[in-house]
Amino acid sequence: MKILIIGASAAGTAAIESIRRYDQESSIVQLSDERHQLYSRCLLSYYLSDSIPREGLQYRDPGFHSQMRVELHEGTRAVHLDTDRQCVTCDDGSVHEFDKLLIATGSLAKFPAYIPQGMEGVNVLRTLDDVEMIRTNVRRARRAVVLGGGLIGMKAAVALNECGLVTSVVVRSSRVLSQMIDQEASHFVTERLGASSIEVFFKTDITEVESRGNTLEAVRTDSGQRIPCELLVVAKGVQPNTDLIADTDIRKRWGIETNAHMQTSRENIYAAGDVAETFDITTGRHAVSALWTCAVQQGHLAGLNMIGRGKAYDGAVLMNSLSIGGIPLISYGVTNPPEGEGYQVITREQGRAGVYKKIVLKEHRIRGIILLGRIDNAGVLLSLIQRREDVSSFEDRLVSDQFGYGTLVGSVGAPDLARYHNP
Repeated sequence: MKILIIGASAAGTAAIESIRRYDQESSIVQLSDERHQLYSRCLLSYYLSDSIPREGLQYRDPGFHSQMRVELHEGTRAVHLDTDRQCVTCDDGSVHEFDKLLIATGSLAKFPAYIPQGMEGVNVLRTLDDVEMIRTNVRRARRAVVLGGGLIGMKAAVALNECGLVTSVVVRSSRVLSQMIDQEASHFVTERLGASSIEVFFKTDITEVESRGNTLEAVRTDSGQRIPCELLVVAKGVQPNTDLIADTDIRKRWGIETNAHMQTSRENIYAAGDVAETFDITTGRHAVSALWTCAVQQGHLAGLNMIGRGKAYDGAVLMNSLSIGGIPLISYGVTNPPEGEGYQVITREQGRAGVYKKIVLKEHRIRGIILLGRIDNAGVLLSLIQRREDVSSFEDRLVSDQFGYGTLVGSVGAPDLARYHNP
């Protein structure tokens, strides 16, 4: 069987490992539009701030592809998919046939039309090449602006601040991390940013970019401010890279639609990772889960299903983590529940200790979590979400510092405790 994998990050790598665990005979060809060894995008901001060396980004041995007997084509972008002839054409003119195809093309950084691309000093933080460009600009810069208050924006701001740059963040909404946490936790994060001398401009957007020649000098905002800077990082989120299926009958909404076996509307074509739309456990709807952990799970299952070892995907749980000023922050699922839809919220706040916990419940099942300052029980809480456990017998203890595996022993019995390890 000919297996073709487009994309060489988390989902594509996981698929290869799953296939080769059981199938040593099928040929595997992988296309990557990058020319780097396998690296973790999650760690890019730490490399930017020199918290880890470049080699610390690598998550597989350099000989991975040869060990897995994979024919890897680097610096090659798939540009056309013919679903009937079952082949993919690349930008270098090469054509690759397949019996089974996995689309793991990931996502693309959003770039506002009013900001000029290609200007020296204007960057996004998405790939290793992006970070290398930012690191080059950091050497000549004193001031940086980050556009966007989401997770990537916060990671970029913290990293640039640690590089010694005077850093400002421009946020269109009234708070940072609005898709990840609630108002209370956001307020704490903003305070920590301020303590690190990172200035945040809320309810503000950039309207103009000033330059000398083709080199960035400042940005102007819709509130009339001029912020001098030599570096601008655009962090306005990502969107699924669905260009390859534009001229096909493969169904998509926001991302490529998939079923529980990661199949698209074409049964021999699969999708996984940031480009795929899958079931979300916490909301009960289908959505794109642009997270490394979800990409690994989906790629693993796609690989198994491509070789006929059918296994269904239970669904994704949106999860994010961040450290601000040394304070850890984790969130899962629905953190800002809509009113009037039967959600129950349990919170605990210890302002002086820098601790905030929030559990969102519906029908006695956990649908969302925020843990700030103390994250010891994050694993067991995630397990409860993934297994859709009824927590009514101990939900009053979920935000307690004493809550943990011991609580579950008393509530569900010691024989069941193993279910909550290694979700």
